[in-house]
Amino acid sequence: MCVIPCSVIGVSVLAKDCAVRNYGASSIVCVCNSTYCDKIEPISKDSISGGHYTHFVSSKAGLRLKQTTNKFVQSDSALSREDTLKLTVQRHVQYQEMLGFGGAITDSTAINIKSLSDKAEDNLMQSYFGKGGSQYTILRNPIGASDFSSKYYTFDDVTNDTELNNFALGEEDLKYKRARQLNKLGERLFASAWSAPYWMKKNGTTKGISYLLPENYQIWANYYVKYFDAYAKENVTYWGVTAQNEPTQGNIYPSGIISMGWTAEQQRDWIAQHLGPTLHKGGYDYLKLMILDDNRLVLPKWAETVLGKKTARDYVSGVAVHFYADAYFSPSILNQTHNEFPDKFILYTEACDLHKIVTSDLGNWEKGENYGKSILEVMKNWGVGWTDWSMALDLEGGPTWTGRPVDSPIIVNSTADEFYKQPMFYFLAHFSSFVPPGSVRIGLSSEQSSDVMSTAFVTPYQETVIVLMNSNDTARSVVLSDNSRGNIAVDVQARSIHTILYK
Repeated sequence: MCVIPCSVIGVSVLAKDCAVRNYGASSIVCVCNSTYCDKIEPISKDSISGGHYTHFVSSKAGLRLKQTTNKFVQSDSALSREDTLKLTVQRHVQYQEMLGFGGAITDSTAINIKSLSDKAEDNLMQSYFGKGGSQYTILRNPIGASDFSSKYYTFDDVTNDTELNNFALGEEDLKYKRARQLNKLGERLFASAWSAPYWMKKNGTTKGISYLLPENYQIWANYYVKYFDAYAKENVTYWGVTAQNEPTQGNIYPSGIISMGWTAEQQRDWIAQHLGPTLHKGGYDYLKLMILDDNRLVLPKWAETVLGKKTARDYVSGVAVHFYADAYFSPSILNQTHNEFPDKFILYTEACDLHKIVTSDLGNWEKGENYGKSILEVMKNWGVGWTDWSMALDLEGGPTWTGRPVDSPIIVNSTADEFYKQPMFYFLAHFSSFVPPGSVRIGLSSEQSSDVMSTAFVTPYQETVIVLMNSNDTARSVVLSDNSRGNIAVDVQARSIHTILYK
């Protein structure tokens, strides 16, 4: 079904229920507005039980979560073919329990969402959080300004206000993010700070290389409690908090970018002596406190330093990781970190394509594949969830006060009162729509090595979920075997991602 002209040059128009538009990139976008938006139809009990399974596929050629239902077979001719990839579900082999998937409600995201008409806005929110959408369960909220804000600010920019008497949430939280509604969006809301007020920092400016002055360590911890108190007055309860966004960047960011650097030793001592005790005293000891919140290149050393001290370790629940250096550092780093600290979860808390969005880039399939590869690697190395960055940016990749725009799974065109769901959106949905919190990753063995990436889960409802991704230009024949049910033959098209669901 198309609600706009559906002519596509060089791309097959196959996306069921997607209002297709082609901007000349390697694939398409799906257009949503105030009257229409594509969604996943409800999955009936009969379509995933009684020997049935449901199969969803998205492809570079134009499919977007195309849904079909079929039956298991007890044998399959493809099993005898040498080129068939044979995967066996091992439900008895269990790994980590999942926390979920989600994105960040940056100031830029909130501004863009509010720029749409009420009905278009509702369709965007349903796309991320509603039934038939991505069903996000994790939401990240910056504490004050991030690089994706329209201006730099903190919640107390009054010089030397050491008692924080002037602390107050701004319009970004109360008007655009509509703070009172945040708990309705995700089961797990967590906060991250980019910087303390300028007057607490070593260089005393609003930007550039910067560190927190040691004499302000306790004041900065008090600031966190003030923040959670302010949101509590809006009837919002947080699930977690990170100790600092990208602490390693404080010594390398150019002038003009918000930053506040920490060493692992400084973060350890601040948590042990200030943040941990202050959150506990303030009544927020239930918050899941996460360390690092930065690229995995410094793991496991960062975790070893911070968690090596019991007084800090006792306050910490998990390790937060960003995806920007994934291409350069093996995911085995995550596995090593888990093995050293199996009681601390590993959650990916930020990811985005760093290339500036241009109109001709809308629909870039390869950016979606980068998301899919990261998620699959992270899940197979003990990650318990994956969080995107800004959920909605404008056609310029902003607004951003730093002059460094990026891309997003949803791009908003407020002038036309419409938004565009890019391949990145669908790659994430192949996980988030079908793998709810409480799901457990299970074994999925292969008789031979393959470049088709895969993983499997069992949900709290005892549904089996299998995700396959083929980033090659040739199709593959795959047979999934489940000893208690039979076989599933899957034609894994070139450049495609698949989710298979059954009970």
